[in-house]
Amino acid sequence: MTMKKFFILALAGFIVTTLCSCANKSSNGMSSDKVSDTTLCQFSNIKMEKMFSYYDEERDTLYFDNTFTALWPQVINGKPCTELQQALFRAMTDSAELNQLDKVTDFLLDPSNYTDYDSKLLVPVKSVKYEENKLSTSEVKVNMESMIDRLLTYHLGTYSYMAGGVHGIYAHNYVTYDLKTEKAVTFDDLIADTTLLRTAILKSIKQEYNYGTDELFLPDNGLLPLPRDFHIDGSVLHVVYQVYEIASYAQGLIDAPIYPYMLKPEEIKRLFTPYGLELLDLTE
Repeated sequence: MTMKKFFILALAGFIVTTLCSCANKSSNGMSSDKVSDTTLCQFSNIKMEKMFSYYDEERDTLYFDNTFTALWPQVINGKPCTELQQALFRAMTDSAELNQLDKVTDFLLDPSNYTDYDSKLLVPVKSVKYEENKLSTSEVKVNMESMIDRLLTYHLGTYSYMAGGVHGIYAHNYVTYDLKTEKAVTFDDLIADTTLLRTAILKSIKQEYNYGTDELFLPDNGLLPLPRDFHIDGSVLHVVYQVYEIASYAQGLIDAPIYPYMLKPEEIKRLFTPYGLELLDLTE
């Protein structure tokens, strides 16, 4: 097992065990609750930190310093919001940094018990040493970005750096929750024509970043990969690609907005489902 995979597993275990422990607590046990009388919503402010030490191949002691903060949803429209909580879990575990979770269930239950073939051991510690190239860090922030009309948008920001690495990796994932249907919105809910979607995304990337297909990572079939992340701003669908997903690290995260003016009226009707047209307020 490479140290990169080892770091990802450690980070994954920290996030999932933290989220599970937080979600199972009553809101009265949280540090400070925020309640809105107008929307009958309740959220809990959570901040947790876990630190571990471990040995590298040269038997030097290295450290993890992992923090998790969240405005965690407890009640939406006066009712428990299990669907939203599960959507937030999925957004975390589906991210590029945490795609190993289905293979490491035992490790997730208790990361401090995990050892690899070199007998490296994650040991919980109360403090870490901030020495150059000996400290791995991760930061996870889960925040409600907006609640406008019927849509609630959550932003999940992650950053991780592995000791000795050239640079860290960051990601910006989103969850869009429909307060009317009480369900998280998916791309399948919104998009009816994926061919037209690819065309619109490429047009947006060219307009926003001046990138052509030569600057993008495309598979052998030449088709732009369909996005996993998005958020909605009024009538604009923002398509989001994470770092390395379709471009180099230097090009960074790509946010490609699909503005209505970019499409002909008949293309708008082809691109979006009836539900998507309703959410984006594009119905006549």
